[in-house]
Amino acid sequence: MALVLGLLGPPGCAASRFDALFLPTEDVARELEAMTPALDAEARATFREVLATTLAEDAYVCAPSPREVFFGDVQEGERMIRGSMPHYRFFFGPMHYRVRRVGARGGAPGRWEVSARFAVVLPSEGGALELADCDGKERYEGEVVCRGVPYSRSNTTEACPSSGEFLAPATRRNMEALLARWSEEAEKYWNRDAERYGLPIRYDFTFLPHDQAAGEGAPVDLTLPLSKTCGRTPYFWSLRSGWSLPVIAHEVGHLLGLVDEYEALSGIVPFYPKTPFAGAHTSRMGLSMKEDTILYPMHHWLVVRRYLCPEPSGRDPWGHAF
Repeated sequence: MALVLGLLGPPGCAASRFDALFLPTEDVARELEAMTPALDAEARATFREVLATTLAEDAYVCAPSPREVFFGDVQEGERMIRGSMPHYRFFFGPMHYRVRRVGARGGAPGRWEVSARFAVVLPSEGGALELADCDGKERYEGEVVCRGVPYSRSNTTEACPSSGEFLAPATRRNMEALLARWSEEAEKYWNRDAERYGLPIRYDFTFLPHDQAAGEGAPVDLTLPLSKTCGRTPYFWSLRSGWSLPVIAHEVGHLLGLVDEYEALSGIVPFYPKTPFAGAHTSRMGLSMKEDTILYPMHHWLVVRRYLCPEPSGRDPWGHAF
């Protein structure tokens, strides 16, 4: 497929576009499935539906060849992606992150770099800070309670199971330690799965106290309060200290414009447990709380291909938040 170089979006936004920037969804799906041969028929059907729905609802309108996006000769540049995507089918949530394209150098192929930065408003000190496990407990000061099975290993489909009790004193130092752990570990799920499929993408997610971000003048993609407990809340309302690393990796996916792959409202009450779409039980966006669920090539393509799309038109309902 020939590559046509050019500018997309406003002046100063370097990007490239292909002769076929708008491939039929069927062609895109076939290329992605060729990169994911282990998917069964049920999963392929579900992911095709997720793909079609995401493209139909995304203000970034383009569908370039996945092979060319991942492995083609794309012009260097950097772009901020900002907008909103449907969440729970009831309202819109923010999408805000940066994509950078680095060209081939010194025999190394070109690569993508995706970053998102969270400014976290810390609660008042005092009381307990619920954790999802005691991994890295040496980070925390004071008495740390560690009883039972870590949340991500509970063998349930609950984000906040009753499998154990993990608590640290709710001091600023411990809250900062938790954010540092999220900054180091959450991106590893994304990088692990990009490497699994040989995709040249590196992710970098940063969580830092809001006052620190303001003092440094650091660019921020989303500002959220930290809650000292675990619980089910939309990703743009708060971050929960009791969320496990797999859940944090899932929630970051929403800021990167990915949609849930489970039945809306499932998992909120005991009589309606978390119910992933058929075949999506292996997907990070289907079952968020599992260590081994996967971000497939489709997910990575949806995130980085926006770099190549024309700048959206229309009002962004979340524009005031950034």
